Parts: sequence; C-alpha cells; structure tokens
Amino acid sequence: MQKFLAMPTKKSKSNQLVLDYYNELGADQLGFDGKKLKYVAISVEAKHLDRWNNPSEAYTRKYYDWFNNLGDEFNKIAEAECGKVTMTDMDQKFIFMNNQMIYRTSAIQGAGIGVVIAFGVLVLATRSLLISVLSCLSILATIVSVIGLTTMMGWQLGTIQAILFSILAGFSVDYVVHLAHSYATCSGTREERIRKAFAEMGSPVLSGMLTSVLASIPLFLCQVVFFSVFGTFLCFTILFSWIFANFGFMSIMATIGPQTTDKKEESTTDLDRGSNYPVTTSA
Repeated sequence: MQKFLAMPTKKSKSNQLVLDYYNELGADQLGFDGKKLKYVAISVEAKHLDRWNNPSEAYTRKYYDWFNNLGDEFNKIAEAECGKVTMTDMDQKFIFMNNQMIYRTSAIQGAGIGVVIAFGVLVLATRSLLISVLSCLSILATIVSVIGLTTMMGWQLGTIQAILFSILAGFSVDYVVHLAHSYATCSGTREERIRKAFAEMGSPVLSGMLTSVLASIPLFLCQVVFFSVFGTFLCFTILFSWIFANFGFMSIMATIGPQTTDKKEESTTDLDRGSNYPVTTSA
C-alpha cells in the first residue's frame, strides 16, 4: 500500500497501474470505476478485538481512541489529496461498546429513580426517616446481589438486561415495605416490635415469596429469550429481596431501630374482641 501511495498515478496518462492494484487488492480495498480512483482502504487488525470475544466498554474504548488517533495521523498526511479518513468497524465492536454505554447509563438511572421513589413510599408508609433509610439499604443490597450474580452467570448488558435492572428497585421494595410498615405501627421495645411485626407480616411475606418463586420457575423452560431471562431475574430478585428484608433489615431494626418504652394503659371491651358486651373489672 505504501508503494501504491508513492506512485505518481496522477501524472500517468494510463490507468493500468490502478487496474493492477485493483486486481491485486480487490474491490473491498480499492475503489476504482475504470476511470477514476474513488477510495483506498487500509485494514488494521486489533490483536485483542475479534469476533469471538466481547470485551468491556472501558477496554474497547482504549482501542477506539487509538484508532481515532491513527485516523487523525492519516488526515495530516493525505487529507489534502484524499479527503478525511472514514473509519469503519468490520466486527461492530465499537457499536457494541457504544450500546453498552447506553445500556449502563439507562440501567443506573432507572435503578436510581426507582430507589428514590421507593424511599418516598417508605417515608409515607412508616413516617420514619431512619426506617426508610435502612429499608433503602435492603433494596440496594438486593440490587447489587442480583446484578453481581447475573454477571457471574455470564450475562451481558443488553436491551433486556438494562430494562430489567431499571425496574429492579420496584421489585425489591415489596417485602421490606410490608415489614417496615408493620414495625413502624407497632409499639413497645425493639424486641416486642420485631415479634409483633413478624407475627403480623411474617407469614404473608413468606407466602408471597414462595408463590412468586414458583411462578417464575416455568419461565426457565421458555424458548423465547425475554421470558427465560425475565424468569431468572424475577426468581433471584424475589429471593434476595426476601432474604435481606427478613434477615438483614429486621436484624438492623432489632439493633438500632426506634422503640417506645412508655406503655399506655388502655381499657379493653368485648367490642374490640368482636362482642357487644363491655368488660367490667372490680377493684
């Protein structure tokens, strides 16, 4: 190619030199219509970027910047005669790199917005900033665990995964908000409130987890990629959400959660128990 660029083809009255190189290099390397040279292509291969691997965005971007700098060097040499260099990606590695950036940004933004909305719901449900913050920690732990486990399984960040990660916070808030609301509405010491919250919401939360996990198992067998991926995502999200809500959040509540030590005496009647007859007590 250097020999070809060094030849004075413009001064030659014949196009035979161009025809010879056209036949040697082929139409994919040399653009020639029989009368005028249209373009010259130079192929440069990256050693660690091939069609069989999918490196990370940061790793691929190093090569992308290097090829852009190479194009700038060619522009300094041949832009006056040939015009600007146009770089193409034969294996679409740079396209995949750009898509990864879009997927990552949308997934992070969606998950962040979901956590903020969940925090607002928790504040309204519990009316306690401490409980709401600790509940959000449980949600964040679920998000990190699901993303980490799917990454260990070899998942790549694509369109489906980016959408699922965006709604991950919404799936993760379900169990912790029930336990947090139950804890906030109970009275007594931490231990008493924990016992009351588990007695009130422990069984419903467990039942909800079991039904959701069992419902996700048939999706594993689907041939459609979206349904199989969604089934795996749903199963992991429900399991981690239940684990962190019951064992993580409630353990923290038992340690630093709010508590009330003053007990108010209340008169009870059979109406409270489902009867119309009052209860009389003798001194």
